[in-house]
Amino acid sequence: MPTHARPADADQIAGETAAVDLVLAYLTHTVPAAPALSPLAADYMEQQASGLLTGAVMLDPDFSLNRRALMPPAGLAWLESVPMCETIAAAVHALAGDGGDRLSLLAQEERLMALAISTAARLVALYQPDEALRRLHEVRDVVSRP
Repeated sequence: MPTHARPADADQIAGETAAVDLVLAYLTHTVPAAPALSPLAADYMEQQASGLLTGAVMLDPDFSLNRRALMPPAGLAWLESVPMCETIAAAVHALAGDGGDRLSLLAQEERLMALAISTAARLVALYQPDEALRRLHEVRDVVSRP
């Protein structure tokens, strides 16, 4: 077994860890720092952020493939506490209504922000902030390992 990560593995680890860190930053209401990532790592970050949101949606006990996955009221209430520019807010609210059409119009950095904010809101609605943080720290521990 190799003792160090290959460059592609390092990009994957960096991107996936950065995605979890971004959701954690929004949950703790800290200003997210823009990580200096390679283009490949940024793509992994977006893939992980999308996966985190999908996972949070599917964890909702009311989730069904037969109807739209609307944001629970507690998540919508939490969103009120997050400062966002109009473009990001429109994308987040589209995602809250289970519509991501506005997401495709955004630059990658904006998509990442919208995905992270949406994930944080859905996790808060499911678990409350402290439990959401605990669970995300567990995810971070897994994805940050080589």
